Amino acid sequence: MINLEGVPVSQLERLRYIEFCLKFLGVFSRSDLIDKFGIGTAAASRDISLYKDKAPQNFSHSSNSKNFALNSSWKSLFEFNSSEVLNLLTGRTVQSNNRSYIPNDILDVIDDPRIDIIAPLSRAIYNKKVIQVDYFSNSSGFSTKLLIPHAYIHNGSRWHVRAYDRTKSRFADFLISRFRKLENIEDEVLHNEYQSNDNQWNRIVDLEIIPHPDYPHPEAVISEFNMKDGVLKHSIRASSVGYFLQKLYVDCSKNPLPEKHFYRLKLKNRLALYGVENMHLVRSFEGFDE
Repeated sequence: MINLEGVPVSQLERLRYIEFCLKFLGVFSRSDLIDKFGIGTAAASRDISLYKDKAPQNFSHSSNSKNFALNSSWKSLFEFNSSEVLNLLTGRTVQSNNRSYIPNDILDVIDDPRIDIIAPLSRAIYNKKVIQVDYFSNSSGFSTKLLIPHAYIHNGSRWHVRAYDRTKSRFADFLISRFRKLENIEDEVLHNEYQSNDNQWNRIVDLEIIPHPDYPHPEAVISEFNMKDGVLKHSIRASSVGYFLQKLYVDCSKNPLPEKHFYRLKLKNRLALYGVENMHLVRSFEGFDE
């Protein structure tokens, strides 16, 4: 590991941010450092010079002379864990070393995707590139897929990537921890493969959830979920509806299921689910009468 002894803590954080941008976005500019930390141009230039001095092989100039790009001969100065990186990339936390002010016990998510998969995957999302992956699915085992990824999804327990699958000509979710080999492919992304054409991602579904009719203490549920007038209203992407209803154990059947020990919530506006593709995740949903 390259020696960083004697570098002030505040500057270490900025150097770490430079590496974060290079490794997971593939590009970095001086203005990124200025905007992130509120420092001046001279200070940002000193940080970049120090990083280049410590790891000159990590930098190469992009076609835009103001930007720096990731070099193929990469050597990390800092260690990153996948949970931290995915949270930073999706805006779930603002810094990596958060201080705890109150005693707590938060259960870590067991799902922990490999960092060597997250890095090229994130660069592909950020730069709109095609990737080739070896992927394991429960239905077909290992297969090689060509994907155009465009977003991360966290379903409450595991990380997925939303992508266009050229193998099956459709948009779908893929569990990142099932990725094995991943490489970038120099191929053009077609118009129908962009996020703007992912109808399930772009569609917003307005859900109305109420206490289950068979639940003996509806007032407790109303208080727990901060319902207004006895209804929890939530707008969500169609591509995430199944995950959300599954996680909350919402009864989505046409007629309320008499399982008092299991369901506390019932979906009021069931017709809003028409056309949502991932409702197979919710065991109480029996489809619509056609």
